[in-house]
Amino acid sequence: MTKLPYHRQNLATLIQQQARQQLEEQGAEKLSLRQIARFLAVTPAAVYRHFPDKASLLAALRVEITEELAAALRAGVLDSADATAMLQRMVSNLLAFAAAHPRAVRFVLTAPLAAPQSLTTVLALVNAQRQVTGSPTDTTAVWTLLVGVLCQLPNPQLTAKWLTTQVLSLLNHE
Repeated sequence: MTKLPYHRQNLATLIQQQARQQLEEQGAEKLSLRQIARFLAVTPAAVYRHFPDKASLLAALRVEITEELAAALRAGVLDSADATAMLQRMVSNLLAFAAAHPRAVRFVLTAPLAAPQSLTTVLALVNAQRQVTGSPTDTTAVWTLLVGVLCQLPNPQLTAKWLTTQVLSLLNHE
């Protein structure tokens, strides 16, 4: 077991990093604060000072993963002026994130996951570019479809192109 030096100010960060690694490797159900303490060569009490229980650590991880997912969705989306290409890029980003972090995605899907603002923006651009009036429920419907797809992964038949086509159909644009 490798002993890592730490300073009081960064122990919470180290705990969260180790917890994320455990979550990615074993899933949330096997996450152990005592194992984290052992790995970091600190007492369990030191871990519990920063995270009083597993639930509080999982809540911090949920926020972290949700923020990473939202950032991943936005990555490179504005590289194109075409709204449909933006949508396809966003869908590709979502599938890539899910492939790279399957246990993290499974974990965040155990609680309600709000649609990211970037999706609302891209859908508004798709509607504007196609000169169609969107519905206030478009984002909810599309996000529900995308989250449903995440629950089906991995599935090689679910490609970004296919999924983008389904989203456009859902929006009644094609």
